[in-house]
Amino acid sequence: MNYIDPSSPDSVKSRGFVSGSHQKPKLSDQSWDDPSEDLVDEIKPYTRAELEAKLGKQILRPSAITVKRLLLLQMGVTLISVIAWSAIGKPFALDSAAISAFFGGLAAFLPAALFAMRAQLITKKAGGSGAAIFALVTGELLKIIATVAIFISAVLLYADLKWLPMLLTYVLALKCYLLVWVVRK
Repeated sequence: MNYIDPSSPDSVKSRGFVSGSHQKPKLSDQSWDDPSEDLVDEIKPYTRAELEAKLGKQILRPSAITVKRLLLLQMGVTLISVIAWSAIGKPFALDSAAISAFFGGLAAFLPAALFAMRAQLITKKAGGSGAAIFALVTGELLKIIATVAIFISAVLLYADLKWLPMLLTYVLALKCYLLVWVVRK
């Protein structure tokens, strides 16, 4: 039979935990509200010289990558993909694979361009950090909606759509973000 033996020194009842009793917690010498713990050293921001000494001079230089360059890179990747898919199909003609690749690149480029324009408008207004964050989040939501809308439009409007060229070009155009981040000179 399984039961708790109250006579054992390790039992719950022997430690004073009896049902129905209201126990007050024992307070140690230090309280939870110790004012000495609330005193935090002042946070001192680093100066530019200190950051350069810790991280190196190259980390603080402005990036040469701009949104314009990113969008141009996405357009270039889309154009290269369209040319490659047109060479695979009918030699250098706009066949269904090349048009599908164009829709894939458009699904990456157009929402990114809309987001960039929205971000530029937000930075000009700059009402506050909360408003800017909300605007960026809604901008990203609009970017997702625009991407889905372009994919749905491509499926509905172009009957001879080829999925592989479209999705491959879309992924390649999205990888421009990673390429720009890695090769930031």
